[in-house]
Amino acid sequence: MLIISDTTPIISLIKIGKLDILNSMYGDIIIPVAVYNELVSNPLMKNEIETVKKSKFLKVTKV
Repeated sequence: MLIISDTTPIISLIKIGKLDILNSMYGDIIIPVAVYNELVSNPLMKNEIETVKKSKFLKVTKV
């Protein structure tokens, strides 16, 4: 199954400590480059940025 995500569900799951739910349910999650950039660009969200960068199941893809 091909799963593509936007920013909001990823940030919401990170904030409640449940990002791994996506991996458990679907395996790899594809995020467009623009979504990745949005996820890692806010300097006020350092913890979230690190989580996104370390997540091996979030696959950044050029659309």
